[in-house]
Amino acid sequence: MNNDIPALFQPKSDDEIVSDEEYAKKDTGEVVVKIDVENFENRISVLPGSSGLYSSLNAIENGVLYIFRDDAGSKLKYFNTEDEKEVTILDGIGNYVVSSDGKKILYATRGDYGIVDLKENQKNTDGRLDLSKLEVKIFPKEEWAEIYIDGWRLLRDWFYDPNMHGLDWNAMKEKYGQLVPYVSSRMDLDYIFGELGGEISSGHVYVDWGDFKRVERKDGGLLGCELEADPSGYYKITKIYKGENWHSDFRSPLTEHGVNVGVRDYIIAIDGHEVKTNENPYKFLENKAGSTVTLLVNNQPSMNGAHEEKVKPINSEGNLRYLDWVESRMKIVDELSGGKIGYIHIPNTAVEGNRELFKYFYPQTDKEALIIDDRYNGGGFVPDRMIELLDRKILNYWVTRGAPPTTVPGFVNEGPKACLINGYSSSGGDAFPYYFRERNMGTIIGTRTWGGLIGLSGNPGLMDGGSIEIPAFRFLDTNGNWAVENEGVSPDIEVLDRADLVVKGEDPSLEKAVQVLLEELKKNPPKKLVVPLPPDESKK
Repeated sequence: MNNDIPALFQPKSDDEIVSDEEYAKKDTGEVVVKIDVENFENRISVLPGSSGLYSSLNAIENGVLYIFRDDAGSKLKYFNTEDEKEVTILDGIGNYVVSSDGKKILYATRGDYGIVDLKENQKNTDGRLDLSKLEVKIFPKEEWAEIYIDGWRLLRDWFYDPNMHGLDWNAMKEKYGQLVPYVSSRMDLDYIFGELGGEISSGHVYVDWGDFKRVERKDGGLLGCELEADPSGYYKITKIYKGENWHSDFRSPLTEHGVNVGVRDYIIAIDGHEVKTNENPYKFLENKAGSTVTLLVNNQPSMNGAHEEKVKPINSEGNLRYLDWVESRMKIVDELSGGKIGYIHIPNTAVEGNRELFKYFYPQTDKEALIIDDRYNGGGFVPDRMIELLDRKILNYWVTRGAPPTTVPGFVNEGPKACLINGYSSSGGDAFPYYFRERNMGTIIGTRTWGGLIGLSGNPGLMDGGSIEIPAFRFLDTNGNWAVENEGVSPDIEVLDRADLVVKGEDPSLEKAVQVLLEELKKNPPKKLVVPLPPDESKK
């Protein structure tokens, strides 16, 4: 921190002499904090350690505490700067707090808490606190009144505009505060927060549930298929949705290895209960999500010759139906374009959207053109990296004997592009087509986007675990003008995906995009790279 403190990890001598003056300085007990800003970076010392994730660093006497995570799990470790040794204090903990005297540690692990000495090789079962009889007396009316004030203050202090979009915020406090004495449940207070937050006329103001009892959810089981009532009196499987069974969120039960069930098979019974069309088949799958059930299946509507199959139902078919929808869009594009145009749907600009972009961009870089579908995009992060991937330019080629030329970067598509949008393209889904236009990447087709680009970056919660999510930053264009929020991004070509056409299996926006890109390819056909003969270096 300052120039007077000796550097860490200095070469040590076998003999160490401490003068009377130095000893007196150490013995005074006086705490003086001095920070020399100049050359601060030159006094940084790197602690030795293996690769992993380090967090929750705390400086204590003669060293530092930190949580270290790797494939083996998490450990609370202590590095002693005097003897330059690292030891493990606790294994398998989530977080910790050091007591004010630096002698004890309050640790948390899997919902349990304990207090132990700051010593090596403690167990994460030592010093456990029995909280089973812990009670807190709450006076709801008083707590709700305080929560209301806290929520009002959070909006005032965290909203990006200190002028609160021109509102008299003190007047808003009084206006809605009149209702607080009449709140009869925590849900009522959430309603008031919704009205209060709505006054600032901004996207991304969300009220998260407060502390009240929810109805316990019991997930029914789903098989990832379409069932049709057959005249025989049994249900017939007419479609089985493909999955990506290597990750659980996209698991399709009837396609898993070892399950012998196919389209046009009949479900005769579930867990020993005969299933006829006069009953809802899903009544036999109530509360069965994630549990193993036994299906009696046959290729004819009869008990005779039926065979048993063990399957594990899922609690939602949303992801399977999404994959099916994407595959059907790709098929439409491929058929209409004769295989010239690729298709990528981006469900959001968070983890799932980036996964889908990377999954479908790389295998389609050889397409002559691309459609990027931003419809129904749920937002997430600012999608600048996503745009950069799609807008890559070829820097050069490498020619290797016996192989076609390769590009740098390795995966690039410089063909014409189109972006599809609609009113469900929101937040990051607004920003994506805006950036698409700013980079002159192609034609935007569809209907105007949602228009919500005052974004979230986190703020404190409320005392009972509820929260109000407050937008803290707003979109400003490069000319210094407010943009997109409450306006959205308008298409270059407006196309309405009419419900009657969609029900018939048509996709007007997608079909228009294919038409536009085929016309562009006709006007400006892709250039074919011609590799010249290598120069005769011997003549140089």
